[in-house]
Amino acid sequence: MVDVAEARLIARTRLGGEPMRRLAAERGVSVRQLYRHRSAAEQHLAAHLRRRLQDR
Repeated sequence: MVDVAEARLIARTRLGGEPMRRLAAERGVSVRQLYRHRSAAEQHLAAHLRRRLQDR
């Protein structure tokens, strides 16, 4: 399952086009850390969607 913070990160950067540098500054983390966090969030989302499809 993807939590709200992960979903917002994906939405703001992938769908909204917000720069990772800006979000990293807001969160007080490095850009590299934020890229890693987004990657993990996307993996969580993909796993959740795969499980949902298998349950059908």
